[in-house]
Amino acid sequence: MATVLAIDRDRLHLELLSFLLKQDGHSTFGAQEPETAFEILRTRAIDLVTIETAGQRQDGVRLCQQIRQLNPRTPMIIVSGDTQEDHIVRGLTSAADDYITKPFSPRELLARVHAVLRRASLTRSVTARDDSIVIGDVTLDQQRMSVIVRGMGARLTPREISLLRTFMENPDRVLTREQLMAQAWGDRFVATTKAVDVYVLRLRQKMRSSSDSDGYIQSLRGFGYRFTAAVGDTRQRDGFVI
Repeated sequence: MATVLAIDRDRLHLELLSFLLKQDGHSTFGAQEPETAFEILRTRAIDLVTIETAGQRQDGVRLCQQIRQLNPRTPMIIVSGDTQEDHIVRGLTSAADDYITKPFSPRELLARVHAVLRRASLTRSVTARDDSIVIGDVTLDQQRMSVIVRGMGARLTPREISLLRTFMENPDRVLTREQLMAQAWGDRFVATTKAVDVYVLRLRQKMRSSSDSDGYIQSLRGFGYRFTAAVGDTRQRDGFVI
């Protein structure tokens, strides 16, 4: 199975989580402090990280971002007692691949673990078959986790890669937020459609840094988004508003 790093300042919670993962056949490492976690990430091959953000001395989301910078392709699940929508969206859009709120059942936790690992495996297999998708001036380089626009590149998180790939596999087609969530991240992705808006904003910002055009991902109010390779001033065209 997988090798999982569990990060939680509460020793009892950490032991329980490690027990559940081991019972499911996974190898586990546990860390109560960020320093220990980073040492493990530097010296071990980790397939998945689970992190309890609420109990961290430093900002939990910031810690997730630091882990993502160190290991860009390692999937991450936030485990937290914080159920506020804004916090969930912030956690998902900052670095994490999934977010599970306490209390949760062992079956739910393990189902989330399986789903995230499966998505990561699919991403790796797609990358092995076809490293790039090219539409117009935009190239999605899946191996390097980057988007190249007019020869300039920007690094993307795994969730951003999945979202952009969904757009580029459906060029000039309007996709609803629900369709984007299902196709990019799977049925087990738990968040409101607001998360899609935040991810789209992040993609636009990263693509804008490589080009003067904002027009690759366009929005249709009340319907959703579409990807187009057209460049130039698209602030108002065909009813689409960026």
